[in-house]
Amino acid sequence: MRIKICGIQNETEMAAAIRCGADVLGFQVGQIYQSKSFILPSTAGRLAAELPPYVTPVIVTHLSEPEAIVDILNKSAIFTVQLHKVTPVQVAVLRDLLPANAKIILTFYLNPGRYDWTLDEYLSLIDAVNLDAFNLDLSRVGLDTADKVYQWERAAEFVAQCPRPVMLSGGLNAANVAQAIETVHPFGVDACNQLKAPDQFCDPAVCHQFVQAARLAGMALNPPPEIPDGKVSNLI
Repeated sequence: MRIKICGIQNETEMAAAIRCGADVLGFQVGQIYQSKSFILPSTAGRLAAELPPYVTPVIVTHLSEPEAIVDILNKSAIFTVQLHKVTPVQVAVLRDLLPANAKIILTFYLNPGRYDWTLDEYLSLIDAVNLDAFNLDLSRVGLDTADKVYQWERAAEFVAQCPRPVMLSGGLNAANVAQAIETVHPFGVDACNQLKAPDQFCDPAVCHQFVQAARLAGMALNPPPEIPDGKVSNLI
């Protein structure tokens, strides 16, 4: 189970997320919609350069124009990018502009009005999907509205049909992530706003609880194989 903590803004937040055991850190760069966690490309690059091995940095951007996105990636030296509201043509142009080892993650919202929207035109261009099963649209992230509901059963259908790895997001926290993982069976989980303290920075204790709950739920979903007695020496 891969665990992503998004909206990292500074060294203190980054250190807290690393100590908690996060596998992936999201740096929000290139803002259009409401958010308090966006930073400069140079800040994202400086933080990413300090990451330990095996912790993956991701640029999360609202921008859609390929050239503007490439500019951010070049300035930050981070070449895994999570996109929102982009057309297949824009993703195709971006793919051509990026190095071969770059990774593109497409965010998809389980908005009832867009449920029939297909990923077919994107599948050859993207490497993974970030599936928001709570917010109706990017412009609604962080807003408390009565029509928001967790759509984990529909998310499970999506994961079962999607040929790309799916990171589940949208209103996840320590109290609900185990149920979400058990229901949806995602490749990983992604949290941001629910891990923030009132000052809009990561709460280390809340982050720790989220990561531990997700890790335990992931292990329950995919327990390690049992090793027959006397066979341990063969694995050393």
